[in-house]
Amino acid sequence: MTAPPIERPAEVDLGGPRRHRRRRALVAALALLVVAALVWGVWFSPLLQVRQTRVVGAEGMRAEEVLTAAAVPVGVPLARIDAGAAEVRVRDLTWVSSVEVRRGWPSEVVVAVQVREPVAVLAADPRRSGISADGVVFEATDLPKGLPRITAEGPALAAAVSVLTGLPEDLRRRVVAIAATTRDDIDLTLRSGDLVRWGSAEQGDMKAEVLRVLLTRRADLYDVSAPELPTTFRLG
Repeated sequence: MTAPPIERPAEVDLGGPRRHRRRRALVAALALLVVAALVWGVWFSPLLQVRQTRVVGAEGMRAEEVLTAAAVPVGVPLARIDAGAAEVRVRDLTWVSSVEVRRGWPSEVVVAVQVREPVAVLAADPRRSGISADGVVFEATDLPKGLPRITAEGPALAAAVSVLTGLPEDLRRRVVAIAATTRDDIDLTLRSGDLVRWGSAEQGDMKAEVLRVLLTRRADLYDVSAPELPTTFRLG
């Protein structure tokens, strides 16, 4: 009789799990190195530092004012720029209605501004104090000539601007000055020198239509403060 074959137990590869663990550790280490390199590249690398700041929406002296107000440091990594703080500083310029500071990778900061457009000037300082359509008084040195002059403060100023911007274009062109002591006491001076007693800013459309009809008559004062009962006066 022949002896039965003896089966040897399979050899266990104890190195396999170790290799997997080493491979996972190596992959994790490489991932950490990549992350560290990215952090260094974005936050500390000279390759992504601010080299220039560009202004969009303003030119000449105004652009220079924006650059000075934004005060974006050159040579600082772009990712570390405090865009919010720069926006606050630029917004302090009264002639700026809105501002956005953006990063222009790899090395530029863009400051985009919206400039207030004057619809009138403050009578007390017509060369430097413009008034925007939302009633904000702002300082400027390049105000257009021929804008209406407004004498008013606070709520009365806002009401006066509301009346001016609500006028039809043909009537607005005839207004050279507006005076308001309260929101309900607004007077317009026309290019002819005639006076319009407007009253409050309410019923603006109706008052404009009535005034257009009244202007066909010769008068020194046109009262449309109560548009249902308009009156005209000759002075002197």
